[in-house]
Amino acid sequence: MNARLFGRTQPRAMRRGAALVGLTALAALLAVLVSAPVAQSQSPGYQQVSAGGYHTCALRPDGTAVCWGDNSYGQAPATRAGPFTQVSAGGYHTCGLKNTGVVECWGRNTISVNTGETSYEEVYVGQADPPPGILFTQVSTGDYHTCGLKPDGSVECWGRADDRTGPFTQVSAGNDHNCAIRKSDGTVACWGANGYGQANPPAGVVFTQVSAGENHTCALDLDGNVVCWGGNTWGQAPATRTGPYTQIAAGDLFTCGLKTDGALDCWGYNFYGQRNPPAGVFTAFELGGAHGCAISEDDKIYCWGRNDHGQAIPPNLGGPVASFDFEGFYPPVEPEPTLNKVKAGSAVPLKFSLGEDKGLNVIDAGYPASRPLACATLDPSGDLQPTQTTGKSALSYDAQSDQYTYIWKTDKTWARTCRVLALQLVDGTEHLAAFQFK
Repeated sequence: MNARLFGRTQPRAMRRGAALVGLTALAALLAVLVSAPVAQSQSPGYQQVSAGGYHTCALRPDGTAVCWGDNSYGQAPATRAGPFTQVSAGGYHTCGLKNTGVVECWGRNTISVNTGETSYEEVYVGQADPPPGILFTQVSTGDYHTCGLKPDGSVECWGRADDRTGPFTQVSAGNDHNCAIRKSDGTVACWGANGYGQANPPAGVVFTQVSAGENHTCALDLDGNVVCWGGNTWGQAPATRTGPYTQIAAGDLFTCGLKTDGALDCWGYNFYGQRNPPAGVFTAFELGGAHGCAISEDDKIYCWGRNDHGQAIPPNLGGPVASFDFEGFYPPVEPEPTLNKVKAGSAVPLKFSLGEDKGLNVIDAGYPASRPLACATLDPSGDLQPTQTTGKSALSYDAQSDQYTYIWKTDKTWARTCRVLALQLVDGTEHLAAFQFK
């Protein structure tokens, strides 16, 4: 199944980043199976973060998991008591590693199977059902599977994935493939889907960390350089990228590395601004489907990239809490990666629903807005410019269809160019659509 589905009626199945802790924390996890209670702290900060596809979870110093973003399957509760020593956000499920070595998961446990042109059936696969009675030192979630590293270095997976004997020192679950570092020589072993070569690591290269993305994989060599393999359509998987880096993470179609000075460096697909991480000094980070989150020196979380479900609005920085039930634009506008072809100078109706009538003050100040977009790469550039509308009212609501409509008056000078339209709501979520003008 294609892991990048964007239509409202299709089940969303974007890879939900394999959770990777910072190297220091990872080394501690793998060195010993912790049995002592997690240290209590009055600090309001965070000690680890994991970005999923449409949700994010993080750990407070007391081991409590805090989540935000899409919670349609219960994968992102505001809090979940632990104590946990690691959390990993997957597709529509999340798993936490307790200080006893037990893995606990919550959220979606099924997959949508197409049974007709527009109908789907939920089939149990068990990605949120960890095997009972087994202890782990690390956990990593993919789209519809989860893998855990056991104290003996073997990898046990549940959901749609196979086990591996090992011994390994780290495992990373991607979309439909997994990779792990061999304990014997530091080389990487991968298994699962391999349509893009994402499960074909270079032979004989010693790595310190590996991260499996949607259809590509990247790893850090002994010198801190990034080595990637698999799909590279958007430049997300260059053969090498000179470091040194201290951590690497692969998202759906983009990759980021943490430099030795604490700065973030990203490359690959950029429609949602994935290549534009915040400036600052960070200690650890993680990537999801199309967003990323990082922990700063003062233990706060900063996120960037796709934010249509509030997955990039960390609770520690204040601001609005995602609350609207936005399911996407309605025809004639289709979501990315579709380039909606319209005549320059025409009026485009932007139709959407928020689940019910929320009044007419639902759009943030300065929005909708648009800016230039490279037609070939879908790479936005320039500053956002407020849109022009037609008629007496910028926004209307129809109770019978439960739809909002905003009429966007496009500019005749945009002929033979592309633009991205951004609709930011007052709950902080941002919704994008791409347009090509004739």
